[in-house]
Amino acid sequence: MDITLHQLRCFLAVAEEQHFGRAAASLRMAPSSLSQQVAGLERTLGRRLFDRSSRSVALTADGAELVPLAREATASVGAIAAWAEGEAATELRIGYAASSTGLRMILGAALERLPAVTPRLVPLGLAGGADDVRRGAVDCAVSVELAPGADHAGIAAVELWEEPLVVALPSVHRLADRVILAPDDLFGEVLVGMARKGACDVPWYGAIDPRLPERCRIEHVATSADETMEVVAAGMGLNIAGASIVGAYGRDGIAFVPLATSARVASRILTRDEPGSPALRAFVALAAATMADPPA
Repeated sequence: MDITLHQLRCFLAVAEEQHFGRAAASLRMAPSSLSQQVAGLERTLGRRLFDRSSRSVALTADGAELVPLAREATASVGAIAAWAEGEAATELRIGYAASSTGLRMILGAALERLPAVTPRLVPLGLAGGADDVRRGAVDCAVSVELAPGADHAGIAAVELWEEPLVVALPSVHRLADRVILAPDDLFGEVLVGMARKGACDVPWYGAIDPRLPERCRIEHVATSADETMEVVAAGMGLNIAGASIVGAYGRDGIAFVPLATSARVASRILTRDEPGSPALRAFVALAAATMADPPA
């Protein structure tokens, strides 16, 4: 069975974009050529991978099953390319906004399967991500944004995982023993926000619920997830964050209560929108493959 790496990359682009035009643009190729590559892959496999109509493109059950396998294959080829660059390890500067189980899983997979890559973590703080990648401070960044993540000029993004929101509050707070909280339960409270930094000031709470900035006082004092939790534990206010904050930054004096909202947090890996090194491409592909099929 003659399957090419190019076919798999074309398939993954369409699977991620759910649109042939956008996928073709991301690959810098004509939509007709992209369609031919995907059709050729379907013929070779003898399986239909997408349901197509004039208005939409959706993965079939077979297509969904192929996604993690295709990501695994492209990651393996990327690892070979990184290895072929030479014996010396290639250092990758990996920026991150907050620690998480997902980030640790990705790093563990990279240490095991990309021996020619030396990952170096660079903490970016709550405002870190696209700007740091764009100016070359890091090679890539694991960003934390409200889903769906924003489009950033000159930046390519690969989705890693999503998670629900929780409210972090002092363990002695009147709401700490609640099973679940709604946004209007927080009206009148002080919310701990990101320290203002001009263009990096993210309207976090307003994006979760536009009433929160109107009905709560937001103290813009924190620059990192760790600092945010310290401020909450000290009783300055409450914070809304992704559920991974519990395992990564939980500590005495803080309770975490799920927030009843459809909003979710998306973690994505950001790179410059240009051909990267084989080592970087291998790492990004492995990160996506790891989170597409995380170990139990």
